[in-house]
Amino acid sequence: MGIRLRTKKLIYSGLAGAGIMLLLSSTGGYLAYNKMEEREIALKREYKGKMEALQLVADQSENALALNQDVAKGEQITESMLTEVYVPEGAAAGDRFLLNTWEAAGDTPYFAKTDLTANTLLTESIVYAEEMITNDIREGEYSFIELPSKLEVGKYIDIRIQFPTGDDFVLFSKKKVKDALGVTVWFDIDEGEIMTMSSAIVDAYEQGAKIYALPYVDEHMQQKSEMTYPVKLNVKELIEKDPNIVNIAKLNLEQQNRARVEENLKALDEITKEKIRAGEAATKNALTQDQEKRSAEERINALNEHQQQEQYDLVGGGEGGSEE
Repeated sequence: MGIRLRTKKLIYSGLAGAGIMLLLSSTGGYLAYNKMEEREIALKREYKGKMEALQLVADQSENALALNQDVAKGEQITESMLTEVYVPEGAAAGDRFLLNTWEAAGDTPYFAKTDLTANTLLTESIVYAEEMITNDIREGEYSFIELPSKLEVGKYIDIRIQFPTGDDFVLFSKKKVKDALGVTVWFDIDEGEIMTMSSAIVDAYEQGAKIYALPYVDEHMQQKSEMTYPVKLNVKELIEKDPNIVNIAKLNLEQQNRARVEENLKALDEITKEKIRAGEAATKNALTQDQEKRSAEERINALNEHQQQEQYDLVGGGEGGSEE
């Protein structure tokens, strides 16, 4: 009887313990399940938020081209230096290059206006293109243009014309100096510009106008000027009818106001014209004399250097002979 009672107690104790363990396990499992579910919900929310953020960026992104290496000022930019990238819509410049626009440019060479670092977005404002050679391009040679005293080959200049009335216009814009020797300068010129220069030469002789050159401070960063010189009416008619002119648009014929120039010239009395011409002549003579003086000094200096070099060679040769 006592043994049976203890057995029942043991059984009841075991059942109670199992019940408690089952209850604890169930409670722990329920809590763990809830925690896992909450974590899963949090992960889903986080993933959804990231996807929405990425989609927002994708919707607001624009494609562009960026440099994959550093480029020095004046260096040509080739396709191998570029990588297609995506940038936020707000940071996408309107003049940026796209892959299709770069490919459409074809053989047009582009050069860096200034030193550029890798990852820089390529835009039209930081590059310049060499002008394509059209069928009407010729090499012009002029000796009557007043040139800067420090003009260097490879620099860019505007050719301008100044009338005795003070009117000043751009004849040619951003011409690259191919060569310069004394008072003579060489640069490329097209058919329309040849006719424009012919009109300017007539103005120079008839009206006492001055044709001169002004260099750019930074030819790569500065945009070219607009051609503003109003050609003579007969030359304008010839330009409009000439089939050899390829790029007539850049001459701005519609914006030219020759009548105003003619009226200003008529209003200028002959005495004033003569004074202006006399002043210009005196200035040119003084400039010529200064240039001749400097040329003579340079020749003398060169001769002295040559003589000194000969003397040095003779002395050096004598010493060498005595040592032998």
